[in-house]
Amino acid sequence: MNPVEQVISARQAEFQSAFQAAKQSATTFETKLNERLNTPTTQTKATNIQTVTDAELARAREAYEALINKSETAESTSTTTSSSSAKTEASTKATTESTVWNNYPIKPISAENEGKYSELIKAAAAKYDVPEALIKRVIQVESNFNPNVTSSAGATGLMQLMYGSNRTDPATNIDSGTKQLASYIKKYDGDLKLALAAYNAGPGNVHKYGGVPPFKETQNYLTKIIG
Repeated sequence: MNPVEQVISARQAEFQSAFQAAKQSATTFETKLNERLNTPTTQTKATNIQTVTDAELARAREAYEALINKSETAESTSTTTSSSSAKTEASTKATTESTVWNNYPIKPISAENEGKYSELIKAAAAKYDVPEALIKRVIQVESNFNPNVTSSAGATGLMQLMYGSNRTDPATNIDSGTKQLASYIKKYDGDLKLALAAYNAGPGNVHKYGGVPPFKETQNYLTKIIG
């Protein structure tokens, strides 16, 4: 749970505590009020039910109203805090993502490939929160937009996937490849160099070398995509 969620959770817990107290007070007030209004005096004495004075009713009402007001204030504060926190978190996320992509300018693709698979790329970009330009560039470098190409290692399709069925199908390949790339971006906290290195050489090698592996192929791969 991140710090923002912890604050929201704490505020919700405080509200629930105040609400339960108000609910209990309301129940007590209602019970006493019913006793006062619905039970005849003679019956009250006969059954030994405790009577409620006007002063007690007034105090109970005051306590009840105070708790209700406190609960409403707590709810309003919790809602405002949650809304403010959500806006701040969204703004921070947008700023962070913008900074990440600005730090790694993605090279453009060739004009002849610009319109190829644009709808599939756009859908994958929106689904996995990965820039369209990055997906296009990876496809350019991996296969030059040829869905039927297979490497000597067995990588297949537009984004050169090693595993999975129907890898030559553009829709399946782009979706699976983008999902894998997005998982690496998340794994390395937005470090695009490490994410691309993992995509090319595998996360095991990134871990083994504590960063971008010293493989000429991987280093050239990064240069081709982000310079």
